[in-house]
Amino acid sequence: MQDRNSDRTNRTTTGRRPFLVGAGVSAAGLAGLAGCLGDNGENGTSGTDDGSGSTTGSVTDADPLANPVDSSGVSWDDLGDLEGEITVYSGRTRDQIDLVFEELENEYDGLTIDRDYDDNDAQVNQLVQESDATPADVFYSQDPGALGAVHDEGLVQQLPEDVVDAVPESYREPDGHWTGVSGRVRSIMYNADRLDETPLDSWDELPTDISEYATDDRFEGIISTRPNSGTFRGFIQAMVDLEGEDATRQWVSDFMDQDPVRYGSGSTQAEEINRGGDDDPIIGLGNSYYAARLVNEDPDSPIRVTFTEGDAGALFSVAGIAVTNDVDDPELVAEFARHLVAVEGQEFMMDDNGEFPVVDGVDYVGPLPGPEELDSPTYDLSSFDMELQGANELLEDEGMMPL
Repeated sequence: MQDRNSDRTNRTTTGRRPFLVGAGVSAAGLAGLAGCLGDNGENGTSGTDDGSGSTTGSVTDADPLANPVDSSGVSWDDLGDLEGEITVYSGRTRDQIDLVFEELENEYDGLTIDRDYDDNDAQVNQLVQESDATPADVFYSQDPGALGAVHDEGLVQQLPEDVVDAVPESYREPDGHWTGVSGRVRSIMYNADRLDETPLDSWDELPTDISEYATDDRFEGIISTRPNSGTFRGFIQAMVDLEGEDATRQWVSDFMDQDPVRYGSGSTQAEEINRGGDDDPIIGLGNSYYAARLVNEDPDSPIRVTFTEGDAGALFSVAGIAVTNDVDDPELVAEFARHLVAVEGQEFMMDDNGEFPVVDGVDYVGPLPGPEELDSPTYDLSSFDMELQGANELLEDEGMMPL
């Protein structure tokens, strides 16, 4: 089997059917332990009374500067202006998230967003080391496990009530210490031009049951995955919870018998499936947004995606935000969070990143089924731990990890 890795992101500051991820997917044109308990004894709600009756550093009670957000979808035009400087530690890469930051700075002349990019684990470690002295106002994570880690360390506070209520509970921490901002779905990617190189007679034969991708010998030597990603490990943990550890171990063992190509980068995996060279895999397990990006760039790309039904193979996960305990400008930070879950913030995620909205009132734009049409399992994402250690150990035991 082949293992394909990519470099880590450097820290810089500044009825079943396959679905085409095609032109139109975008919404273009639609413009050590750290932390402590707060004074009220609740995790992550620190702050001090400044004598005026308000709490400095706390976004929890920061009233909207204009209208609140809600689940029906609120426009930026209805929100308060963003003015001041905000620091974001991002576990998402620049290409995944910077468009939204740029659009906000273009919308508000008085806003500066200082970005610090690094891997999720590096950002969490930095936040732990800095504790409540961190310059970060917001941690923007690639996955819920890292958000859960900073919450468990007591490093983040509850978000404003309207932000919490705008997002379904399954996409956020139950008490509102972090929220998903955009969603991604585990999918089956494939190169539609290479059917004659497979034992399949039609792409409609792709199974709707994730177990078959490990046991059906038609996929031997032509399938791939990225086991080092948080979302893959999340998929494994969800499978353990839904199907049991023994069944999951057997699935991983059987999948390894398929001689899969294992990648260290989801982008590289999708690009090589799309490229269609003799040594490139034809099929891959991965997040659908990687394929969406490629077709956004080139509508003639042959990459397609389809989904399994009702199992961990179609897990809906999120990237999201948490706010650190003591911020200099709570009203600005709270309003920033509102902008991310407002209509334009959700649409830019679809436009630039091929992701899904997490607000019910924001329609998914594109030929993929929207979240309400997917048959994803109901699953509590807040149960994910930072390293998804149990899943990681299982993958190591069965020889899928390390790469």
